[in-house]
Amino acid sequence: MVESDDAATDAMATEATLSPSGAIEVGATHAAPTNPGTGTLPARYRLAGSLGHGGMGEVLLATDTQIDREVAIKRMLIDPTGPAVARFLREAKVQGRLDHPAIVPVYELAHDTEGRPFFVMKRLVGTTLADVLARQTGDVRYTRQKLLRAFADVCLAVELAHSRGVIHRDLKPANIMLGDFGEVYVLDWGIARIIGETDPELRAPATNDPQLTQAGAILGTPGYMAPEVVAAEPVDRGADVFALGAILFELLAGKPLLARGAPIAAVLDTFDPHPSVRAPDREIPPELDAACEAALAVARAERPTARALAELIEHFLDGDRDLVQRKRLAVTHLEAARVAAAGNREADRALAMREAGRALALDPSSPAADLLGRLMLEPPERIPVEVEERLEDLEDQSSRTKASAFLPAYIVSIVVLPLVMWMGLHTWLGVVGYVGSTSLNIATCVWVIHKRKRTTALDMYTVFGTNLLLVVATTWLFGPVLIAPSIAIVIAMAFGMDTRLRITKVIGFTMVALLAPFLLEVVHVWPQSFLVIDGDLRIHSTEFSVQLPQSTIAFALYFVMVTLVSGLAARRLAVNERAAMRKVELQAWHLRQLVRG
Repeated sequence: MVESDDAATDAMATEATLSPSGAIEVGATHAAPTNPGTGTLPARYRLAGSLGHGGMGEVLLATDTQIDREVAIKRMLIDPTGPAVARFLREAKVQGRLDHPAIVPVYELAHDTEGRPFFVMKRLVGTTLADVLARQTGDVRYTRQKLLRAFADVCLAVELAHSRGVIHRDLKPANIMLGDFGEVYVLDWGIARIIGETDPELRAPATNDPQLTQAGAILGTPGYMAPEVVAAEPVDRGADVFALGAILFELLAGKPLLARGAPIAAVLDTFDPHPSVRAPDREIPPELDAACEAALAVARAERPTARALAELIEHFLDGDRDLVQRKRLAVTHLEAARVAAAGNREADRALAMREAGRALALDPSSPAADLLGRLMLEPPERIPVEVEERLEDLEDQSSRTKASAFLPAYIVSIVVLPLVMWMGLHTWLGVVGYVGSTSLNIATCVWVIHKRKRTTALDMYTVFGTNLLLVVATTWLFGPVLIAPSIAIVIAMAFGMDTRLRITKVIGFTMVALLAPFLLEVVHVWPQSFLVIDGDLRIHSTEFSVQLPQSTIAFALYFVMVTLVSGLAARRLAVNERAAMRKVELQAWHLRQLVRG
């Protein structure tokens, strides 16, 4: 019947039991048969060896020559007129009436030439669930998903038995066979109860071995027996469901519901039916945890049917396993989001966004989409600190960009100093003023570009001040009406774009730097830099003398440089702004797709 010794328990009923090591052991009260008998089987069966034997019978491997297939034959070896015959025949008939793919079919029930009964069954090849759970090797043939599918098949086989009025009474991993080709079988119907019939006498005494089937006043295996079984109360379908729950618990937790060797009455004590509590490291889904809890209910009326238990497992495996659970969790998260959204703190809004997002992830049809959209579109009364920090980062990036844009112009101004002197800068004091103001701006640009920490408003006011000194120096060298105004305009535009600086201060100080020389010339504190003679404007500077054609070349180069610097700086700032806007709009687009569902 079986390839491994583990599965021979089915063919040998309760006379041979599975030891913790997986070997077949003979019942404690039965010696090896002293009178095996000389009766022969029908000629159609050609014997090929023994699969196992017990106190009352043996299991033989044979070939049914009539249809040329291997079969397993169980036959009695003791007195065929004794009381055990009724039990033997009952087992064959119970197993034969349960025509289900997960229950070993019985092909024939007959007697040999000495009148000893035998029955012929399908031969199985595989291993028991007990062996699979004991190995814990991570074999890809026995993943948790595959074992759960096999378990669901077992539940449906038990449901069929219940519909035929049969209660197994000894469901456990050792009595579940996993075939080598995907088959699943429920074994050992030897102590099954048929509702409405009187049980035959079971003479084997009880045992304290938690792995072995117990007989006598209590039928079953410790650790898988329902509380009502231990209490010797009438047994119904709920006892099998409890045993299925214990098997599911062991499959999920990797350890039995009750410790091996625990007293048989331990099942009546308080136990936790949640495998997630016993094995928190195994990531047991809440749906399977709840299935265990339901099947292991102490009150039998609260347990589901075997079919309902199978459906719970199938729903889990089919992908919509947690649909109801997800919707329930989504409602919980949505309520939490609404409560948080009513708050005014930054933490409240952040919590509301997270909870609404979780609700939407669990249930795309949830009203959380509306709440999430409203939270994103309606700005809070106070900007979150994180947003402010991000804005500061953007301002810092903009400041460094502007410094990078203006630095080349300052460097070129130093490089062309000989040309400036050739064009009319004729005093060393003027040269020092020109080089000093320009060098100071080069230094501040380099400082801003390479500063490790974020630039602050105070930093930018400092840079702004050095640029105003350049306006003053330019006014002193070339007069207030020629070059300084264009520099002042560029400075006002550049620093006016920095929102950390007050625009009134930027414009005000720039105008002061530009107009102060006019006022100082009017009151004769500053030397007169320009004259109007016969309606013509005449430039006059003590440091710079206008000469032709040098001055024409100088002014042309100056206007080209100002145009280039202004245009390139504006373009770099626009490119950075465009990149920032693109990033924001992409994020907004993704969020809109999210809330549209």
